[in-house]
Amino acid sequence: MSRRYSIPRHASPVLTPTSPGPSRPHQRMTFSRFLHSIRNTPPHYPLFIFLTLLLAASLVSRPDPTSRSFQFPSLLPSSYPPPIRPSDPQLANILDTTYQSFLDHCPRGIRYEPVHLVPTLSIAQERRYAHLRDIASRKGVYMIVATLRQIAAQLPDLLNTIVVLVDYLGADSLAFSILEGPSDDCTPDVLESTLRPLLISLGIPSSRVHLSTREGKIDFNNGNRIEILAGLRNRAMEPIWKGGEKVAAVVAINDVYLKASDVLELLHWHFNSGAAITTGMDWWKKRPEYYYDVWVGRSMSGDLFYPIDQTWWTPSDNLFETHQPSRDAYSQLRPFQVYASWNGMAILAPEPFLPPHNVRFRRGVEEIGECAASECGLLAQDYWKVGYGRVLVVPSVQLGYERDVALDIIEDLDKQLLDLGWKDGVPPKSLDKPITFDQKPPEKIRCHPWPEENGLGKNVWGTKVWVGPLDGLEDLRDAWR
Repeated sequence: MSRRYSIPRHASPVLTPTSPGPSRPHQRMTFSRFLHSIRNTPPHYPLFIFLTLLLAASLVSRPDPTSRSFQFPSLLPSSYPPPIRPSDPQLANILDTTYQSFLDHCPRGIRYEPVHLVPTLSIAQERRYAHLRDIASRKGVYMIVATLRQIAAQLPDLLNTIVVLVDYLGADSLAFSILEGPSDDCTPDVLESTLRPLLISLGIPSSRVHLSTREGKIDFNNGNRIEILAGLRNRAMEPIWKGGEKVAAVVAINDVYLKASDVLELLHWHFNSGAAITTGMDWWKKRPEYYYDVWVGRSMSGDLFYPIDQTWWTPSDNLFETHQPSRDAYSQLRPFQVYASWNGMAILAPEPFLPPHNVRFRRGVEEIGECAASECGLLAQDYWKVGYGRVLVVPSVQLGYERDVALDIIEDLDKQLLDLGWKDGVPPKSLDKPITFDQKPPEKIRCHPWPEENGLGKNVWGTKVWVGPLDGLEDLRDAWR
């Protein structure tokens, strides 16, 4: 019997160089054969292939840290895009030198980058805000006032903002009053060793640079929170009524991520509309949206900017539910009147702080039953009392306190502005129309009083009352002094 017939039928011939073996007809792959091949594949093979593909994708992926949309992760660190250099080489050099000075005074190994990659103005914005230079020459300086602490992350944007404002408005148009502390990061070092010499080098007279740093720790356990914060704000505002400087407007800022065009847009609307208080919007979170200054903001219905009917904070996806004109304007990012607002940055008319009004930040007067509101809410109330009740919100200016929130704001707002027809940071004419102020306040204002006890953290949402908008004017004059 021949050798080939001694091989069992179920066995395949052994292939050797001298024995190519019998040819086999081509067998078409069927679905059942495909399933059979998968069942007989060792279980670690698919996992190995998946991990190999994942590794390869991670090596070639280059996520953009400025985008908040989903991106494939990378094993390699992403470099944050550098700010776009201005076409003016002198301005570019000042921005670069200032940022390097900031890095020199902050801890090694921590590299803070500005959030706003275009710190300068477009040509269209330069034309839009040109009237602000003329206003400063006639009415006085723009006084930038801030009470700050622990803002190392926000400082690159703040420094860029100041450089661009001085470059555009001119050194003669600005003054500064900053109260800092307590901070345990590089904030006081940068303010002392970078900001102060920067302002002097840019031509700001030393008499218009009021900078106080390294304030001591605040003992909120032995004092009323609103009274303490009001005192700090008044200290920062003192140059307005003590310095003898003619002031066109106060630019009061919180510890937000800022850019020059935000400041100029608020100033633009402040003077073009004749407002007394002009603010943007601020956010605690953007996705989902949590409007930040909810305890202060009151619409022209007298109600909160959005309803809070529980004793906890909820997302603000239904802003201005009780005031349809504000809701309509907000949806198109058009300015609108409110009763009270602060929202991270406020442009204030200086006249109420001066004689004969002498308004100040303060706490509520408990003896007459006044609402124990925020010092910023009471400031708006007192503005109304002395005839300056023109409070304006400009919703195209939106501010955040945390880096990730600021990036979310930039991405979401840029898309909304584009959809609404904005170009080069300027709105279309259809959205750039003047507003008319109602000279009468709402009949009643919603009050969530701060508990009359010491301490920093309290829940104000458990109590709700409605109060008159102008109660106790005669009795409050002593409280202002």
